Amino acid sequence: MRCPKCNHKERQNKDGLTGAGSQRYKCACCGKRYTPNQKRRGYAQSLRHQAVRMYADGLGFRQIARHLQVHHVSVMNWVKTYAGDLANAPMPDQVETVEMDELYTYVEKKKTGFTS
Repeated sequence: MRCPKCNHKERQNKDGLTGAGSQRYKCACCGKRYTPNQKRRGYAQSLRHQAVRMYADGLGFRQIARHLQVHHVSVMNWVKTYAGDLANAPMPDQVETVEMDELYTYVEKKKTGFTS
């Protein structure tokens, strides 16, 4: 081990573990704490794409999170990022088939006050 600050090879002491589980060292010469072999943080890109595909298939955020064993907010962020990237995607000139769901909403008939 060499200290990244003072470049000394001697007196490099183990100084616990990082949150990710990597070994941390401390240089006794200059006091610098460092991690020579850092672990990669974050989730794999394939897991992110799988979560977006599951969302497109109709699963909810929490259900996807349970299946993939990640936090549901992470799934929300991945879907939001993917939706933002769709704005730059090429669109076809002609559309042959359009699929719509039935949805009935109340517009300008919001109830106010007490109802019996």
